[in-house]
Amino acid sequence: MIEIIVNSRSKKSLNELNKIERVLQGKKLPYRVLRTSKKTNAKDLMNEIHGAELIVIGGDGTINEVINNYHGKEIIYLAYGSGNDLARSIEFKKDIEISRLLESKRFIEYDVGVVNDRKFCSGFDIGFNADIIKRANGSKLKKYLGKYIYLLQGVIGILMLKKYKAKILWDSGEITTDKLYLLNAMIQPYEGGGIKFAPNATGQDGKLHIMIMENMSLATFVYNYLCLLLKKHNKMRRVKQITTDRLAIKTNQKYFQIDGELINNTGQLNVGCISKFYKLKRMERNEKRFK
Repeated sequence: MIEIIVNSRSKKSLNELNKIERVLQGKKLPYRVLRTSKKTNAKDLMNEIHGAELIVIGGDGTINEVINNYHGKEIIYLAYGSGNDLARSIEFKKDIEISRLLESKRFIEYDVGVVNDRKFCSGFDIGFNADIIKRANGSKLKKYLGKYIYLLQGVIGILMLKKYKAKILWDSGEITTDKLYLLNAMIQPYEGGGIKFAPNATGQDGKLHIMIMENMSLATFVYNYLCLLLKKHNKMRRVKQITTDRLAIKTNQKYFQIDGELINNTGQLNVGCISKFYKLKRMERNEKRFK
């Protein structure tokens, strides 16, 4: 039995589901569809997964929910969200023939990050990026602008830039600041709708790739963020880059973001990396890069 979890709030995901159903019906392959709803997310639907094959259709939020109730099964992931950062990071083909993926015997294991008890596939943020997510998720324009909502809210965020207090601890260092603009911890290279925050991250090295911007002028922060957008990471100034497998944070920001989802902060944040946590099915060969 092939089981399909689909984000029912996404027209793109539902259109892809229709295409897949036609293929499966043509090949007379048994399947069933589990749809997310206001009351039931993909994490909940994972409790109903018992078949031999699992297909997940949705964006970064949908795959995040699946990974937070992961059973060890290989996943066929088809990215049809607004940002699609995980698919971009792992260079996954978007318009792949589902029959070829079902036939493939190849899979790749990927790391996840974890904040206390919440797992993430791509990135974790406090500071500026979390503020962007808060505004973007509350905006009625998100369904029209797609990934560009993050760029719009980023521009607005510069005008409303906030500083936070934080104490940051890792295996070989410590930072205490009352002028934290951004703390970004990545498992994969991309987040924020296609911004390459961590060019050296692979999702397979068992490490968190951390960037900290604190105690700098507004002009320097804006300059650094432009460097990120233009992929000129080597031009950034006064930015701390850390590679570690665990991090502890105390901050007065009341929320943080993981994979585009805002989470309430209720105390110390213990951030770590779990190596080779989940498996994604891939093509045997000739797989096109995700764009």
